[in-house]
Formats: sequence, C-alpha cells, structure tokens
Amino acid sequence: MKIRNTILGIANMLLLASCVVKSLNPFHTRDTIYFDKNFIGEWEDSKKGNWKVIKFENVFLSDTKKDWEPKFVNGYLENEIEISKKNLSKEDKELYTSYKDSYYILREYKNSKVAFIATPFKINNQSFLDFIPVDTQDNIDNLLESHSIYTHSLVKYDLRKNGEIEIRWLDEDKIENLFEQKKIKIKHEIIGMLNDKYLLTASSEELQKFVKKYMASDDSEKWKTSTKFTLNRLNERD
Repeated sequence: MKIRNTILGIANMLLLASCVVKSLNPFHTRDTIYFDKNFIGEWEDSKKGNWKVIKFENVFLSDTKKDWEPKFVNGYLENEIEISKKNLSKEDKELYTSYKDSYYILREYKNSKVAFIATPFKINNQSFLDFIPVDTQDNIDNLLESHSIYTHSLVKYDLRKNGEIEIRWLDEDKIENLFEQKKIKIKHEIIGMLNDKYLLTASSEELQKFVKKYMASDDSEKWKTSTKFTLNRLNERD
C-alpha cells in the first residue's frame, strides 16, 4: 500500500509539473534561428524569480578567463567577452556550433537554481524560444540524473512596447485535446506512469509544419497556459 501511494504521489507530482508540450527533437531548424540581443540581461519575472540571460557562447571560456563571471548593471550585461574557439575540445566545438546563437538562462527562485539553453527562432514573423534544460545541475541525485531524458519545449516570445517580455509555453492540455479529437497527426509516444503524457517524436521540420498549422488555427485561446511569465528588466521593473 505504501509503495502504491508513493507511486501515485509521484505520478500526481509529475501531472502537476508536466504541463508543457515536450519533444525529443528541437522545435527550431538552423535556417529559422533569429537571435535577439534584447533578451540578454537580468530580469525579474511575475513570480519574483530572477533570470540571468547570457549569450551561450560566453559559457565557453578560454583558459585565461576561467574566473569570468557575468556582471549586470541596471539589468544589462556589462562584461560580455569574446572566446577563443581554438581552446575548445572536439566535443565542446560541436556543442558550440549547435548553440552559438542560443541563450544560457539561469533562473533563481526561492533558493533554487535551474539552468536552460534557449534557442530563439521565428516562424511567420512570430518569435519563439526552444527551451531545453542544461544536463548537469547542482543538487540533482546522480541516480536520478541517469534516468532523466531532457526534452525540448516550445515557448512563444513577445517583446512588448514597454520593454516587458512575455513568454508562454505551449500547453500540453491543448495538444492532448487535439489528439483526442483526432485533429492533428504528428509522430508521438504516450508515456508516464499512468500513460497519460504525450512526447512528440517528430523531426524538427515536421514540428515546424505543425506549429505553422497551429498558429493558423481559429482557436482564440491556442496560447492559453498556466506556464507563463512576464519579465521586467531589473532597472525598469518599478
């Protein structure tokens, strides 16, 4: 009974935490990447979390700049550096090539930290971010880490005229309803302890075709979600 309750408890926690659409493959393709420098800086979100956004290549530091730490002044990164690619290992060069036009994001909230790589791209002039967690983070048990598969999620990104940034994740409930109503056909698997979670397995090209069709749908609440943030640059939040 205790084991059953534990499993159901974990399943319920996953149900609450897993409310965004997840994909094995990126939602972006190389030709759709569109880097926006406006996102670089330090932000506070609508839930009082702190976001530090840095160009991803700045985490690849040369041997002479290992002690570099990002410095933010009035919400803007002040000490961006240039790196020397010749000091990178073969593995790091591959990673650099894949994510050189991405952001490294560190979010701090209630004494916890989580890091992401977010790749900006555009589809039909709408800006998006492809989020994926960084696969090595503090305070994660090694055994738990070895069972984890890090997936991509789709984030709608809008820069408002007042300088705020609104980000909204594609909600899993919306996609679940479309599958149940047989309104979409895209490669996926149903996963989870209760077999109630959708994992998209389509290629990046197929994902983008899906996103284009989804954007063109007449659903006025297509971007309704509980996973959303409004970001204010720290010096402008008041």
